[in-house]
Amino acid sequence: MAPPLLSTIEVADLLHQAGFEIQPGAIRVEPREERWIAHLPGDRMIWVAVSEKGREQLRIECRLLKLLETHCSFAAPRVLYESVDNKFNVRLKVPGLVDPWRLYGLLQQDTVFATRTGEAIGKILAEQHTKIERQAVAGWLSREISFPVDPVLIRGRIPQVINDAGLFSEIDAVLRQYEALQVGATDYVLVHSDLGLHNLAFDPDTLTVQGIFDYEEAAWADRHHDFRYLVFDFDRSEMLEAALAVYEPAVGVQLSRQRIYLYNAVCAFGFLAYRLGTPADEKSCGRTLAEDLRWTCWAIAQLECF
Repeated sequence: MAPPLLSTIEVADLLHQAGFEIQPGAIRVEPREERWIAHLPGDRMIWVAVSEKGREQLRIECRLLKLLETHCSFAAPRVLYESVDNKFNVRLKVPGLVDPWRLYGLLQQDTVFATRTGEAIGKILAEQHTKIERQAVAGWLSREISFPVDPVLIRGRIPQVINDAGLFSEIDAVLRQYEALQVGATDYVLVHSDLGLHNLAFDPDTLTVQGIFDYEEAAWADRHHDFRYLVFDFDRSEMLEAALAVYEPAVGVQLSRQRIYLYNAVCAFGFLAYRLGTPADEKSCGRTLAEDLRWTCWAIAQLECF
């Protein structure tokens, strides 16, 4: 059952309880699944839980954002107020331009932009992966990433999305590589796990990275997951290589390109499986079926190079 609609008047009342006087007309509510977001003036936002699961998500996110604020220098959302019952919290956004599809197009044409962006991401990840230690998140932060979903689910859904036995066989072979992968203990760090152009804020004039947001899927997991969306299906790797050129000497670890591309491929399969029930020409997570298939086939081909 869907949660009841959250009105701007209700949001204004919650804000009043927190000491923020904002008129309902200045509030824009955006429905989500377990918790809703309302955008406020002054680069602020309020997150409101609409389920018990949502309350737990807000509790964990607030705790994590406070850790980042204490230990890291890069910009991330800052908690301004947190209700005692974890029902809602008010945050300061990372200001800047968020326009992933425009920037995706720019990456295909501008190697300087791609390199500069990669370097900024590498610096952010070097801090995030080293400044927060295991004991700081032990007992409350998940040790499992939430996406891609279980390979069993991917295998079950993809044949209902595409009718291509040959491609499914290739997907299955890659999934078996993924399932057989052994990750060493030293590769476990605090990962964002959904780091890409969609969760970065850019200066609107210079297009330099201002900060990172949306730690909903953060986990204590393999560091390689934070690089999986830095490769794209147009055969350009400047952003990934620039990120690694900054990251690897900073943390003293050399990453496996093969593992990064493997994770990218399994994510492509996950999005393809997620399409179930969506018409081919309709966009799911920003892509049509043809675009999801292009990514899937490209990702499989990259793995053949290792």
